[in-house]
Amino acid sequence: MTFIPCMLASRSFLLHVCQQQLCQHSAQLIKEADISRYYTTLLTNMAACSRLISRLTVVTGGGSGIGRAVCQRFATEGASVVVADRNEESANQTLELLSRDHKGQEHMALGVDVSSKDSVEKLVTNIQRRYFQPPSVCVNAAGITKDEFLLKMEEDDFDKVIEINLKGTFLVTQAVSKALVSAGAAKGSIITVGSIVGKVGNIGQVNYSSSKSGVEGLTRTAAKELSKFGIRCNCVLPGFIATPMTDKVPDKVIDKLTAIIPMGRMGEPAEVADACAFLASDDSRYITGISIEVAGGLFIG
Repeated sequence: MTFIPCMLASRSFLLHVCQQQLCQHSAQLIKEADISRYYTTLLTNMAACSRLISRLTVVTGGGSGIGRAVCQRFATEGASVVVADRNEESANQTLELLSRDHKGQEHMALGVDVSSKDSVEKLVTNIQRRYFQPPSVCVNAAGITKDEFLLKMEEDDFDKVIEINLKGTFLVTQAVSKALVSAGAAKGSIITVGSIVGKVGNIGQVNYSSSKSGVEGLTRTAAKELSKFGIRCNCVLPGFIATPMTDKVPDKVIDKLTAIIPMGRMGEPAEVADACAFLASDDSRYITGISIEVAGGLFIG
């Protein structure tokens, strides 16, 4: 429905608009004197769904899980989204979802190996060739796990997780920030998906926990160095989130995990995407160097 300014609308027309937009129960509670308040609320909600209009964004690991949810949320907020993933088929599947649900927006999918400097630089170059600008929002969501107890873990499994999760975050952050500085961009937001286990550790994940602790330190340092260029750097720390990475976890283990979460359930990828959308938008324009926990209260204190 198309909205028109209050000054051009009759009070009776505004009442009709509000009644059509709100649920039946709410409509019954509306009094004519409340029209202004409800009208303002409606416009505020509409604005909240368009915080990223005209923004060019890139999401690594965008082919599935949290990365895909971030791509979908950003597109909903009006952004142009570059879906970057090592698995190009998965990246294109995400692109198909965006193209289906958000017609008229310019999205694209690209393959990238975040552990390779050449691949990351090629990614940023291809984005600039297509859009004639660097991405002003970057989400580092690419990550892997190779779980094993410390006494049994192979060196290669430790190295690979560090290479993707920590080195990959460094390479992408460096390449995007260099492009933004070279272009003289007024602002940028780099968001890294860490993990709550980076703060508290987790049995069987010495490599993963180390990598996620590392990206927090990287983010805080980057925030200090890049603030003078208008680039903000922040982390989002998911707890136990229902993603393809957790699908292989036995039900008994899931039950034990949810039992220690104060909110009593696993999180959804969309809930992590909500935090990313906030950090990508101007709603967080004076926030840098922080870590937002999206963990249902897990490990409070």
